[in-house]
Amino acid sequence: MSGMNDIKPDKATRLRQRRDVLLASLPPFSEILRGSFFERSIRCGKASCHCASGAGHRRAYVGVTFAGGRTEQITVPPHMIPLARRWVANYQRWWRAIERISEINRRLLRERLVTSSPPDSKRSR
Repeated sequence: MSGMNDIKPDKATRLRQRRDVLLASLPPFSEILRGSFFERSIRCGKASCHCASGAGHRRAYVGVTFAGGRTEQITVPPHMIPLARRWVANYQRWWRAIERISEINRRLLRERLVTSSPPDSKRSR
């Protein structure tokens, strides 16, 4: 009578391993920024500037929308553009991982592949 009971622990182990691989692949949590990174051209308004007739000055921004609809734009200096891009991309990676981990955890619960245990003290804070 080992048929069904042998399969469930293996399935649970595979799901937990998938979850662990996702967690191990994530960037440091301290290097995330919720927002959108974008660049645009602006004109400074000086008649003698090259931007008056040609390409504008490149500016980079991070835009963040807060609860209640308030939006903040942060101008990003050129030397910080790679950092801002990476932090926004890291946030998106974390968000996608949260969705995937939630999917795994739903399967574990739905299929009764978890046991009730106290939270891991290292991760509960």
